Amino acid sequence: MEKTKVSTPQFFSLLYLSVLSSIFMYISSPEITISGTDSLLRPVVFIAVSIVSALPLLFVYKKLGQNETNYKKLYESKFGKITAVIYSVVYLLGIVRTTARFDLFASSELFPGAEMTLFIIGLVAVCAALSLLGLESLTRAGVIFTFIVVCATGFVMLSLWDEISVLNFTPLFQDGAGRFFSDSILFSLQASEIGVLLTVLPQIKGNLKKGFVWWAILSGATFIAVLFFVVGTLGAFADTQLFPTYTAVTLAKFGLLQRMDALETAIWILCVVEKIALYFFVVKKNLKILFPKVKKSTLCLVQALSVCAVLVFVSGNLERFSFISYTPIVVGMYVVPVILLPVSVLFYLKKVKKSEKSPQQS
Repeated sequence: MEKTKVSTPQFFSLLYLSVLSSIFMYISSPEITISGTDSLLRPVVFIAVSIVSALPLLFVYKKLGQNETNYKKLYESKFGKITAVIYSVVYLLGIVRTTARFDLFASSELFPGAEMTLFIIGLVAVCAALSLLGLESLTRAGVIFTFIVVCATGFVMLSLWDEISVLNFTPLFQDGAGRFFSDSILFSLQASEIGVLLTVLPQIKGNLKKGFVWWAILSGATFIAVLFFVVGTLGAFADTQLFPTYTAVTLAKFGLLQRMDALETAIWILCVVEKIALYFFVVKKNLKILFPKVKKSTLCLVQALSVCAVLVFVSGNLERFSFISYTPIVVGMYVVPVILLPVSVLFYLKKVKKSEKSPQQS
């Protein structure tokens, strides 16, 4: 097991960057519109859904605490190995989905029509190498990157102030409360990174519950701020854009700086790199449970090659990307690691505790 401990602020800085990549590279779809004023309230639902969904994880943490021996017993059990397989599959798919989304963004917005396969393979290789540095290095970088991302994004968004039109804000619940809640739930289920907590719980020190609640609130507040500027500047036009957040950023200007999308794109790349590296770390840790004698570098290499093989197939093909972004897959990538597996762990721990008591009673 990893011996390095990281503080809750450090870890949730990393998780904050990871979840921000979802809103920065948000893709318009028929399932979730972004142009209405209702979208500004979705982050409130996101906060509530995130906290409620994380309750099983927090109960696992309450039962096992920060005692590494407890987690080691869980990992070494047959049940622990099954969960390790599932987590590996889910977050390998998460790496593919995140990287493919960035590939689509780069090839359609940054360098239209350009072949991005080699660049994406290089990105995967860098993230795999960064994951080998360990959670401590990733979280330390996360703290620094969080400061940079918040400052730069705040500056870019404020420079959009003059582009906002009150006419772009529609009446609330224009499409009905039912549509609002269904859109809000789908919006909230983008944050599948919450599930990584179960894998890294023994490495986090500090008040985890308080840290998680603050993460959810700050993430939601950031989403509200970003969506306010997207809706205010683009209005209904936002739903016609593949990447509406990027389209809004291209309108930003400040003095002699007429185009600041390059600055914001660099910031988004930081978020994407941290997210993919975190997922690589989580998959590597789960694979280490399954193959304890295999070197970490070898496991990372296998991951990277597997991801690259899929990306070469998906790269530049919108239909293939749409398949890995299919709503049931997105929902499954959230529900399985965030809710189902932690609930399964709780039942397993209860069963183990009951079986340990039985011999004593007899």
